[in-house]
Amino acid sequence: MTGLLTRFRLSRFAWTVLVTFYFLVFFRNFFLDAAPARALMPTALAWLFVLWLALEYYVGSPFFQTGKVESSALWRGVFAFYVYPLLGYLVADYGWWGWTQFPLPPAVAWFPGIVVFAAGTWLRLDTLAVMVRLAREPAGGEGLVPVRKLVQQRNWQWSRHPRYLATLVQLVGAALAFNSWGGLALVLAIGLPLVLVQARHEDRGLAVQLKADFESYAARVPFLFPFRRRR
Repeated sequence: MTGLLTRFRLSRFAWTVLVTFYFLVFFRNFFLDAAPARALMPTALAWLFVLWLALEYYVGSPFFQTGKVESSALWRGVFAFYVYPLLGYLVADYGWWGWTQFPLPPAVAWFPGIVVFAAGTWLRLDTLAVMVRLAREPAGGEGLVPVRKLVQQRNWQWSRHPRYLATLVQLVGAALAFNSWGGLALVLAIGLPLVLVQARHEDRGLAVQLKADFESYAARVPFLFPFRRRR
């Protein structure tokens, strides 16, 4: 199972700060040059995205996966080949093409989108903080998350995969922030199935680790969306 960083490491911290600073400056300058009159929203979203990724990278959380079970290199790669072109499309559609923009003033759409993206980011970081705390406990081993304790935590009592739900919320928020109905369609048509595939992969890992307890956990807690309470 993937280990998380539970002790301060100066070299990793320094590298994370350096790379983060570079990308913050890069995106600020890029959007000021590309769309000077509308640079505020994409810069704010890019900075939030970079700061979130920096925190996840520093503690060793797998790229867009959870660290709860052994990560899948295949699906990590597939998701990367989806996410970055999606973000590129959103930026190009907002700044240049305008092919699939909602017929709304950008300010009307981008503020709710930023809020939705921030909510997904908060959920990712909140669940990550819980995992790091549990990984520090002796029972978890060196940087390992004790899954039996993890599924008893608050966020895992209303969704078996709250971190994947948070990722989906982030994608929806990004599409809304860039005022792109085409981006939203890509999230629902491609992003949602990819999230479901990765969550199913982790369900199989949970079943192996929890053994007989997995059936009762799955019967009590919804798979991804917490809309319907299980009995």
